[in-house]
Amino acid sequence: MQELCWIGNYSYFRSRTSPDKIAVTDLDDGRSFTYKELDARANRLANFMSREWGIRKGDRVAFLSRNRVEMIDALFAAGKLGAILVPYNVRLSPDELALLIADEGPRALFFEETFEAAALALKSKTKIERYIRLGEKRGTTADEYAAIESYENAAPVLCPGLSQEDIFLLIHTGGTTGLPKGGMISHRSVLFNALSEIVTWKLTDADSSHILLPLFHTGGWNLLTIPLLVAGGRVILNRQFDPKLGIDVMQREKTTLVFGAATIFRMMLERPEFATADFSSVRWMMAGAAPTPLNVMEAFWARKIPFVLGYGMTEAGPNNLSAPAEDMSYDEMREKFASVGKPFFFTQMRIVDDSGADVAPGQNGELIWSGPQIFSGYWNKPAETADVLRDGWVYTGDIAMQDADGYVYIVGRKKNMYISGGENVFPPEVEKALYEIPEVHEVCVIGVPDEKWGEVGKAVVALKPGMSIDKAGIVAALAGKLAKFKVPRYVAFVKAVPKNSVGKIVSGDAQRLYGRPVDEELL
Repeated sequence: MQELCWIGNYSYFRSRTSPDKIAVTDLDDGRSFTYKELDARANRLANFMSREWGIRKGDRVAFLSRNRVEMIDALFAAGKLGAILVPYNVRLSPDELALLIADEGPRALFFEETFEAAALALKSKTKIERYIRLGEKRGTTADEYAAIESYENAAPVLCPGLSQEDIFLLIHTGGTTGLPKGGMISHRSVLFNALSEIVTWKLTDADSSHILLPLFHTGGWNLLTIPLLVAGGRVILNRQFDPKLGIDVMQREKTTLVFGAATIFRMMLERPEFATADFSSVRWMMAGAAPTPLNVMEAFWARKIPFVLGYGMTEAGPNNLSAPAEDMSYDEMREKFASVGKPFFFTQMRIVDDSGADVAPGQNGELIWSGPQIFSGYWNKPAETADVLRDGWVYTGDIAMQDADGYVYIVGRKKNMYISGGENVFPPEVEKALYEIPEVHEVCVIGVPDEKWGEVGKAVVALKPGMSIDKAGIVAALAGKLAKFKVPRYVAFVKAVPKNSVGKIVSGDAQRLYGRPVDEELL
């Protein structure tokens, strides 16, 4: 009888209930794996790490890789050993990675061949004991993982005694200011995020998704990947997002669920294949991580695809809010298009004022979360943990409003607002109005110094290809839509608005690059 080792058991349970069903398809690798094969692969890796490397409960095992099946192997193998999986952002520099590694102390690093230079740099900067290179192609001398795939021992691993509170994942926060923090995700959090999504989204073994977010991000793991593998669905991976491939996969593989950042969906719309693609298998599409313009949503609605918004954050879930796409008419989607939806099953949500009291519907306040899905704190950062996690509630720093129908709207960031003449201005409200201008492709609003008003707004704008508008046109378009003090005083026209690795616009980078009280044209 196997001991309960939480997520480490999930591949085993699925190998019993649906052994021959396809669990994972790796498009770059060209292979698909059943649940029985997936559990065997996880056992081989767990035995290898345990017997050859001495990996034990609580040891950290790191990845520097894009999305590929070996990361799914490691997900379950680490769970079987009670180890902690630490996926690193592939866009970080070796110096940034070295600082995180010095703090988190992984004993082993699996790295993709593409990032070999970074791995070599880390050998002289860190105390990592073991390195395994993942080849770009199978069967080449560069693919050191082949030795693990052929490891002779695929027997079930004797699981150590594990509690649901034991840490399983270190997921790094966005790091929009300073170095990312390692969010500690317990087995409890992983399980209840999965169950919450399965119940809320009615996931079944008939569902499948092409994972468009990176697996070093909380959305990559906890939005669809782990929930689908628990539900018995199918996960499709590839290493580099391409909008044409995204459309092709939806048609060829008949995927049912699509989640991504707004940038991803805008890129799909620009492809000529979009107009005639067969999306009949798709139950819904959902965007998160950044505001999504109404015209983007309308383009998908016109193709009879339910398209809505969701909300989540590493510390609080991330499965927190989503609009109930399948229970809404298109008229209702349009009416609530700016809403990030209603709370997931199992979650507890409040919107509070500065004294901690609940605000009335229609009033702004800070969004806070509790429930079994929340994180356990930041790795080695007790002060930062205490600031965010108070009396069992995660204080998000997001300003939100809930309407009379229970739909939640994100108004802005508590720390990402500026005060102009004594009035609070929340950039998302201004950005929403700017996105309604046909020429605007992407935008980020920041506050800049002003002698008279203290601060005024500056819009950092990227225009759609082949289209043009000047500052006067933008100001004119906003007239009557926003109070005068909310209309940006300055505009910077840029080629691209700064974004992070998942396509989320990073206001801190925009502030650093363009935070001067002047108009700019940097095209």
